Amino acid sequence: MIKKILFPSLLLLISNSIFAQFYTQYFDGKDTSQYYSIFIQKDTSKSNIWEIGKPQKKFFREASTLPNALITDAKKKYPKNNKSIFTTKMKPWTPGGIFVMQWEQKLDMDKHHAGGIIEYSLGKDSAWHNVFNNPYVYKFYGFEDENRDTLPSGQFAFSGQDTIWRNIWLCFTFSFLKQNKDSVAFRFTFVSDSLNTNKEGWMIDNFRYGKTYLHTVKDVSNGKYVNIYPNPANEIINIELEKLPDFHIIEYMKLINSQGQILEEWKNIPTKFYFDTARYSNGVYFLMIKSNLKSETVPIVIQQN
Repeated sequence: MIKKILFPSLLLLISNSIFAQFYTQYFDGKDTSQYYSIFIQKDTSKSNIWEIGKPQKKFFREASTLPNALITDAKKKYPKNNKSIFTTKMKPWTPGGIFVMQWEQKLDMDKHHAGGIIEYSLGKDSAWHNVFNNPYVYKFYGFEDENRDTLPSGQFAFSGQDTIWRNIWLCFTFSFLKQNKDSVAFRFTFVSDSLNTNKEGWMIDNFRYGKTYLHTVKDVSNGKYVNIYPNPANEIINIELEKLPDFHIIEYMKLINSQGQILEEWKNIPTKFYFDTARYSNGVYFLMIKSNLKSETVPIVIQQN
C-alpha cells in the first residue's frame, strides 16, 4: 500500500540565472503552497523505516539543516531483511537545459549486504531503471567511488560508510524527459539482508529538484555537432551532440558494420549517450545519427585489447 504525503517545503530563491523553477525540501520549513511542495509517496507497510525526524544516533547525530532529516529510523539501527521505499513524481517542464535532482546524504551500511538503490520511471512506463551505470542519465556524481556497490541481487546501489555530508547530483536532459509528455518518477529503496551489523542506514536532507542551463561538470567538446570519443574505442564509446537551448534529441541512432548490416538501433535517446563495445569484434563501423535537427554518419573503430 502506498500513501501520498505532502512534506513541508520551502521554495529556494536563487538570484543566479543559471537556475530556474527550483524546488527544495528541508524537512523543517513551513509550506509555501502545494504548487511549490515536493510530494512523497511512502510505502506504508509496517516494515518501512523511512521517517522524518531528529537524528539521534552515533554517526547520524544531526541533520544538515537542523533539526530534521529523512532517515531510516531516527533512533534505531536498521533491522535485518528490511526493504523500505519512498517515491516522488513530477512533470517535466519546458525542454531545454538540464534537469537536476539534488540532495545531501550520509551512509552507514554493511558493504555488499545492505544498500540504497535509486531508480527512475518515465511516463506511463511501469519499468524502473537503475540510475547507476545508465547511459540515459546525463550525470550522477557527488559521492565517493568506494560507496558504489553491487548487491547480491545484482542491483547497483550506494553502500558502505560515508559520514560526511555529500552533495549528490542526479541529472537528465530535459528534452529526453519531455518526450514522455507525462511524468518522471524516482524511487529510493533501502534494503538489508540477514546480516546484523548494527549499522545506521541512510540519511537524506535538503532534497530539491529543478532546471539549470549550465553544469558544474565540464563536458568534452571539440566544436563539432557530433563528438564521439574515444575513437578507436575498446570499452565504452561516448556520443555527445552540440548543446542547444531548445528541444534537442537523437531520434534514432544505428550501428552499422562494414558490410552495411545494422547491428543495433536506439530510438529517442539523449544527446549525451554511451554504449559498450565489448560485444563487437575489432574493425571499422559506422554510427548513423539523426537528431531532430541534423543527420550525420561517423566512422568509428573498435579495437579491443
